[in-house]
Amino acid sequence: MRLNPISVPKNAISINDDSVISQIKERNQGAFRLLFDAYYKSLYAYATKFVGAEIAHDAVQDLFSGIWQKGADWNITSSLHNYLFTGVRNNCLQWLEKQKVRDRYMQESAWQLAVDEVNFYHSGGDGAQSLLETELQHKVDEAISKLPPQCQKVFRMSRLEVKKNREIADELDISQKAVEKQLTKALKFLREELKEYMPFLLILLG
Repeated sequence: MRLNPISVPKNAISINDDSVISQIKERNQGAFRLLFDAYYKSLYAYATKFVGAEIAHDAVQDLFSGIWQKGADWNITSSLHNYLFTGVRNNCLQWLEKQKVRDRYMQESAWQLAVDEVNFYHSGGDGAQSLLETELQHKVDEAISKLPPQCQKVFRMSRLEVKKNREIADELDISQKAVEKQLTKALKFLREELKEYMPFLLILLG
């Protein structure tokens, strides 16, 4: 049984715990409504300390639904107040735990899809690129284009034209130490700029 909260003046409801509990166990809807109205607002406010408003509402509703479904089997070993607040807290924590597991599952699934996609295209042998590779190439090109002109030129000559530091230094009329400094600067920038894509870059380079 699920109820919508009604507007009740603060402190307007007082209940006898033992009486309400025994009546609810006998499926007395009036007693159940009384309990719900007496505690909903405070339980909802408590739940919002753990989760958002919508989930907080569900956590409280689920608690009361569980109480109604138990009927005669509803047993309380602590005070009614403690039982209700502990129940709401547990519902919130369970939701948070499921959310964490779901997020981890989604991350693992996304990773596996990326691996499968790359393996599929690579096994074809027709030179086609996967969508992942195409996207990564675009991101890499975009990141390189953000480098300062001299730094970008040194990086392209080193990584794309596969030239040695000495050759780059001779062509640009700078010292090898200057070349190394520019490469270090470029790599540091690109690692930061592409940090979200590093795992996928490792797949492609592996």
